[in-house]
Amino acid sequence: MMAQPKQRQFDTRDYAILILLIFIAGLFAYIAFIPATPCAGCNAKVSFIFSPGAQSDVISFINSAQESIDIEMYVFTSDDMIKALGAAQKRGVHVRIIMEPRVEDSRKQKVFDTLSALGIEMKWASMEYKLTHSKFVIVDGKKALVGSINFSMSALTLNREAAVEVEGAKVSEIIAVFETDWAKATAG
Repeated sequence: MMAQPKQRQFDTRDYAILILLIFIAGLFAYIAFIPATPCAGCNAKVSFIFSPGAQSDVISFINSAQESIDIEMYVFTSDDMIKALGAAQKRGVHVRIIMEPRVEDSRKQKVFDTLSALGIEMKWASMEYKLTHSKFVIVDGKKALVGSINFSMSALTLNREAAVEVEGAKVSEIIAVFETDWAKATAG
């Protein structure tokens, strides 16, 4: 008759290894199935607007405002943009605009005065910078249109221009720049 092999008994060390293996398997399962922490800006929604032919998209962006519109614009000569902003102001949207005073265009003072007469808060950009060459629109503190598109007929309908519409947490950075520039800007 053959001798039976002696069965080994589980000892404390075996239990410790088993517990460690269960812990490692649980940790891997946890890592595999936990939701990723969102990164800053990952919730951003982005779309593009290109010119020629950007005017209707920019006006739609302005028309989407329910509460506020903040604009920093280098060149502003478009009558259609004036009308869209006047209509926004009339429907109760709070509108603030910073314009660059050093633009060589005889129409800039007329545009400034026309927008002011519509009840829009207007300021001239600070002389602290060589130029305020920014071109952006913030709507309701939630979305922004940022790019090369001036509010001129050429930029809106003829030139090759590009802008990005951004919606999400990163818009707060554009708002901070506008508020800094608004504080430095001067009344007309």
